[in-house]
Amino acid sequence: MSQAVLDEIRVLELSDGIAAPYCAKMLVDCGAEVIRVEPPRPTARPYAHINSAEYDALELHLNANKKSVTIDLDFECGREMLLSLALRCDAVIESMEPGRVDGLGIGYDRLSASRPDMVMTSVTPFGQTGPYKDWDYTELTIFAMSGAMNREGIPTRSPLKYGGEIAQYFAGTVAAAATMTALVGAAMTGVGDYIDISILESMAGHPHQIGRRAPFAYAGGSDSRSDPRVSAAGGREPYAVGTFRCKDGYVSFLPLGPRMWPNIAEMIGRQELMDDPRFHTPQDRVDNRVELERIFQAWLDENTRAEVFDAAQRAGLPGGPVLRGAEVVENEHFAARDYFREMTHPDYGTLRYTGLPVTLSDSPKIASTAAPSKGANNREVLAGLLNLSDEEIRTLSAQGIV
Repeated sequence: MSQAVLDEIRVLELSDGIAAPYCAKMLVDCGAEVIRVEPPRPTARPYAHINSAEYDALELHLNANKKSVTIDLDFECGREMLLSLALRCDAVIESMEPGRVDGLGIGYDRLSASRPDMVMTSVTPFGQTGPYKDWDYTELTIFAMSGAMNREGIPTRSPLKYGGEIAQYFAGTVAAAATMTALVGAAMTGVGDYIDISILESMAGHPHQIGRRAPFAYAGGSDSRSDPRVSAAGGREPYAVGTFRCKDGYVSFLPLGPRMWPNIAEMIGRQELMDDPRFHTPQDRVDNRVELERIFQAWLDENTRAEVFDAAQRAGLPGGPVLRGAEVVENEHFAARDYFREMTHPDYGTLRYTGLPVTLSDSPKIASTAAPSKGANNREVLAGLLNLSDEEIRTLSAQGIV
């Protein structure tokens, strides 16, 4: 289910990749009407290394609840329809190369001249200005150039990138928040805004990276990689930091400094270790971490993830089980909050989707729909918004324009 927070908002989406479509997805999941414009003919897939099943799954995820209209923008008639459609929307989300929307006749200056309350959000790899603005990208290049990669991995090996497409999803989240803010401003003042989102800058300002980079940012300290079990300041309990094997899988912990040494001893039922001179101070525990890891791992080997999680909660220690995919969707907590939702797709059957990570008590929920096939909403949109007759739509279709 989606929530009807933005049910009076209509959004035009001209995008590919992940960041901009995810921005539009967040808006449609909050009740906005999102009309995705696609070319009538098949195009090269932006991620050629992804196999068909994975690509289809990504499309199904990003485009649920949206409407699809096909327009060939190589035709002047197509560009005129696009302009008319854009002017009937409250916001435009696009991810074309800088300057492309101006060439299509729907640049922000032109739209805002007719619709002063128009909001346009451009999501590109490096932004609309600067020496890199025309460059292409992958998740790897963004992660590397944002500085995020420099701190990841162990000192004796090459830097590492996080799994998945964190930079693009985070940039999409930033873009959605900025777009909603501008829509609120437009509703209050009657004046919209143009939003320039750089995926690179979004990742460079990611809260996790800012936290990791704090010693360098505030004191010029080293920004180099360190052993993940030992912090530069010795402020953690290194034998209990990270992911560990247990009886039926893996668990992960992040003790918040030396003050949690008693919690760890309590969790594993070894309170007498607090009086052991080998482990008396934080530095003692760092120096003797191999022995502590042996004791810690021996306890883990005798306990399941559920038992470890229960013990961690009772001891007040930040830690939890590493759940597998099937375990996540069947998890009792998610089920109690109705987080996952099912939708039926005509080609793929019943699929399970993630829900909204927020719940607004006074906003009604609305039914969700699976991702549309390309051009599925042509008649609805072209007739309903542009007042085209059935005959006109059939003619445009026969000419390959829609």
